[in-house]
This record gives sequence, structure tokens and C-alpha cells, in this order.
Amino acid sequence: MKKYLAHLFILSCILFYSCVQQSKSSQPKNDAPGELIVPGEQWFDTDGDIINAHGGGILYHEGKYYWFGEHKGERSNAALVGITCYSSSDLYTWKNEGIALPVSEDPESPIVRGSTIERPKVIYNAKTGKFVMYFHLELKGRGYDAAHVAVAVSDQVTGPYKLVKNGRVNAGKWPENMMEAQRNSPVKSTDFKEWWTPEWMAAIKGGLFVRRDFEGGQMSRDMTLFVDDDNKAYHIYSSEDNLTLHIAELTDDYLDYTGKYIRVEPGGHNEAPAIFKKDGCYFMITSGCTGWDPNAARLLTADHIMGQWTLHPNPCKGEDAQLTFHSQSTFILPVQGKENAFIFMADRWRPQNPIDGRYIWLPILFENGLPVLKWFDKWDLGIFDKINADTSVPKEVEGYKLVWNDEFDNPGAPDREVWSFEEGFARNHELQWYQEENAECRDGLLVISARREKRENPLYERGSNDWRRSREYIEYTSSSIKTEGRKEFQYGRFEIRARIPVAGGSWPAIWTLGTEMEWPSNGEIDIMEYYRIDDVPHILANAAWGTDEQWKAKWDSSATPFTHFTDRDPRWADKFHTWRMDWDEDAIRLYLDDELLNEVDLSETVNGSLGDHKNPFQQPHYLLLNLAIGGQHGGTPDNSAFPLHYEIDYVRVYQKK
Repeated sequence: MKKYLAHLFILSCILFYSCVQQSKSSQPKNDAPGELIVPGEQWFDTDGDIINAHGGGILYHEGKYYWFGEHKGERSNAALVGITCYSSSDLYTWKNEGIALPVSEDPESPIVRGSTIERPKVIYNAKTGKFVMYFHLELKGRGYDAAHVAVAVSDQVTGPYKLVKNGRVNAGKWPENMMEAQRNSPVKSTDFKEWWTPEWMAAIKGGLFVRRDFEGGQMSRDMTLFVDDDNKAYHIYSSEDNLTLHIAELTDDYLDYTGKYIRVEPGGHNEAPAIFKKDGCYFMITSGCTGWDPNAARLLTADHIMGQWTLHPNPCKGEDAQLTFHSQSTFILPVQGKENAFIFMADRWRPQNPIDGRYIWLPILFENGLPVLKWFDKWDLGIFDKINADTSVPKEVEGYKLVWNDEFDNPGAPDREVWSFEEGFARNHELQWYQEENAECRDGLLVISARREKRENPLYERGSNDWRRSREYIEYTSSSIKTEGRKEFQYGRFEIRARIPVAGGSWPAIWTLGTEMEWPSNGEIDIMEYYRIDDVPHILANAAWGTDEQWKAKWDSSATPFTHFTDRDPRWADKFHTWRMDWDEDAIRLYLDDELLNEVDLSETVNGSLGDHKNPFQQPHYLLLNLAIGGQHGGTPDNSAFPLHYEIDYVRVYQKK
């Protein structure tokens, strides 16, 4: 019996170990097949252990990413181990490189076990060959009273790092954007019996706490580092009791301060700064101060890192946007090898079980030139090829030659030698007034914007039966551009890459019209229309031609419910897609992302008597791009979604060799 029980015990152990390993391997992993990033799930390293790198930042060095973060325990946020380091070549699979900076066992050390070490960031100094780490340090037993920054260095990226100094910042130095009157103000903290009064807040904005901490140095808590294009490095940190952000310039060796620093959003109560640069503009995402509880993110922008910074609304959109998807910013990572590709890194804190804090990584989208954050259940780096402009040269197509293209790379108005503009109310009882200024090229895109703006209709005639003249006011504006008389083609492959707005009321289109005869006998080809049928969104691919009745068309239509695309990809509308028309003397074939939506047999597209029984698709056509609002098929506008932006990446026309 004892022998039997022993065998049973061994077998049970084997089964238990197998189940544990199976459980580990079955967890959602960031290196799972398909190479996915899954925000909010547990992430595991190559050893199958949970990645323990909270409040972290990433350094890219010599072909690898190095992720540094706080090692958390199960019951305490105190530093009991130190700062961890993980490495990856692809951002999916992470190898544990060990403890980059261990806590000290020396009770006199500032980083003794039990101190508070938060938000480590590492940068590389090419001049000195040193890796430099900054982090927020609170001394053991003093709560958050110390508000120190600590600096450590290493000869190797993975460490070990050695602490070289800690303390407050820029003692005896004034911020560059603090006026002389503020520096010399006699107002002191002891003058206020109560905080958070209007008078106290005005004093904070006027530099009350800067003066208080002038001699001993400014407080430094939540922080990040940023190295600019000129290799100048900056320390960005929450100061003045977390009421004001500071940006401080570092010396050339990155180990100290030059004494040059500014205040950002005095009294704004910002922490958790994360910063990046795109197209010469600086963007910073922060959070409010609500302890471990999440709140709405904030966005700031500047043309120079040392200010002036402008505050914008919350960059998050969608469900739980007001809680930053239950997370708090920590770092923004530029993705190597991809232009304008940035990852927003955040932590979902779990103070009752700190080690189980989750990582929230989301791709940064851009709308109207500003970063936008939306929730993705899972995603991969390929998304950046779908949410950004295509900067590559036009591809070669076998059997075809490129005869015309517009990549919209020149900022400003579309090329007037190619495009002309519709003006006023156009058709279909649509709500928008078309005007030239709503079409603009920027960041390699043609952006057609629909805006809510009320003004008098210059065509207004009281009592008119013409819907264009019966409206007293213009309430929406947009743009419609066309190549009529300038770029006209008969047959070929037309390829247009675009990102379309899908909010209520939006009716974007890519279409062509023939050069001879009035509509519909001139022929209309709708390469793309997005509109509502019985209030249900559809993607349409159509062709229309003339009949025996004026302005009455015969249609060959394909209407695909929008859910056909969003069921496969819930974030379909956040991405660019490619519409294509292959047109020859026999047929018109209309595609969306290589999926055939409609094939029109040109042997059947013969006009009626008003069109002289001609085939309108055997003549040159010109191209139109427009964003309509409302009307017969746009639906009721969702005014909360405006302005709407229809972004066209390129237009390319190929013809057979």
C-alpha cells in the first residue's frame, strides 16, 4: 500500500506539473502564433514567466529593444528586487535579461530594499558609450516626501547599473518661463490656511512651490526621458507636489542638468508623462492625479520641446476613453523601420496584487494631425502599414504602365493643374456646401474635411422651390474635387488608397463620369460609395448609364453590408483600404482590398435613346473624390463626430502596355 501510495503521489505530482505547464502555455501570450499584442492580458517571457516590468520604458539599441521596468511583488509596491530588463528583436517575444539595477542590502543606501523605485527609463550616450538610467526614487520610510530623481549608469545595456546620484532637481535655478515678478513674489505657503481655494491655485500657477523648493531643488516624481534629433536629452517629470510638469535639459553626458528648465501647465495636476516627436512637432500624453485609479488622459503639443505647450482634449476615443481604458501612460515607443509608427505604453495598476498589473500597448492613430488612442483587443505591427500614409513609390503592375498618379506629398491645396473644385450645394439634397478650402494635402494625404459651420446661404431665395435656394443657411461644409478636362482616361487600372469616415451622415465617394453627354448617359462608375440603405451602412460598387428618360439611370449595383468588413476586422474604419477598378472594353471590375465586389458586363451597358444608344463606358472618364453629408443616403449626421476627415493616400492610374 505504501509503495502504491508513493507511486500515486509521484503520478499526481507529474500530472500537476503538466497541468501547470499546460496552463502557462495556454495563457494568451504576446508571442503567440500570429505575433499579436494583446492589451490587458498576462504577458509571458520566453521562459514562460510573467513579464515583470511595470511603469517601464524601452531603449532600442543595435537592433534590439530593451524594456526596463519595476519588479513588483504580490503584496507591496515597494522595491524588493529592483529594476528588470527584457530584450526583444520584434516586440512580441521577450527574453528576461535579469535584474538591471538590484536593490541594496545596505540600510544606508538610498535604494535599500523597501525603498520606492518607479518609472525607470534608459538612454544611450554615444559620446561616452554609457547607458544612463533615470528613475523616480522615494526613500524608505518617508512615503512620497523625498521626491527624488536617481541616476545610474552601466557599460552594458542590460546592466548591472550603478547608482551615481540622487536628489532633487535644479537647486538654485529658476524656470526659464517664470517671470521676474513671480520669482520675487513675497507670497509663501504659510500664507494659506486652506489649499485648493482659487487664491491658493492662483499662487501655485504663479510659482508658489517653485519658490518654496528653490534652495533645495524641485520635486521629481513620475518621469520620462527624451532624446531629441540633435542628441540633446531632457528629463520630463511631475513636480510641485504633482501640480506642474517640468522639462529639464540634461548635460551632454546625460548625467546632470544644465540648469535650463521650464514649467508646463502650472497647476494642471499632470503626472505620468510620455513624449514623442513627429514631423517636427512634440506630443506629450499625461494623466491626471487620482492615485492608483485611472482617469482621462491629457494631450499637450509644442513646436519646441522647451515650450510653449498647448493643452488639447483627451486623445482617447471610444468605450472607457474617460478612464484611458483603465490604464495610465508610461512611455511612447517609436517603432523602428516604420515611418510615423508609435506605440502608446501604459500600465493597468492593481495595487492589491501589484505583480498582476497589466500592460496596455496601443497603436497611436492620427486624426487631423493629432494623436488618437482607440482600444484594440489584439493587434500586430502590420497595423502601421494600414493606418499611415504609404510613402513608397508606386508599385509596378505586370502588363501595365503607370500613366498618372498623385501621391499628395506637397502640403497645401491639391494640385490645381490636375484638380478643380465644385462649389455650393451639388446634388441629392445633400446638406454640405462644397468649397475649395475643405481639401488640403498634409502628411502625404489629401484630407477632405466636413465641418459644422453655420452661415448665410448666398443663393437663398425665400419661397424658392429649388432646394439649393430654399435653404436660408449653410450648416455643413465639405469639398468635392475632380479631374474633369485635365486628367481623363479610357480603360486601365485605377487604384485609390483611402481611409473613409463612417460616422452618421457621412457619404464619401470615389467615382468617375464620362466626358460626353449629360448624366446618366455619360456613364457613372462608383468605385466606392459608403452610405446607408434603410439606415444600414453599406459599401457600394456601381455603374450607371442612360435610358429613354432624362436623368433616369439604369444601374448595375453591388451593395455590401458594412458588417461584412467589420465582422472580420472591428477596427476596419481606422485603417486605409485600397479600392481598385480594372476596366477594359469588355468589363468593369470593382475591388476592395482585392475582393471583387462587382463585375459589370459592358455588352449590356448601352444607353437608351437619349444617349444615342451609345456605350458610355467606351469613352474617356474623369475622376471625382468627395465627402457628402446627409441627403438621400448619408443618413442623419452625428454632430458629435464632426469634423469628419476623408483621407486619400494616393490615386494611381495604370494602362496596358
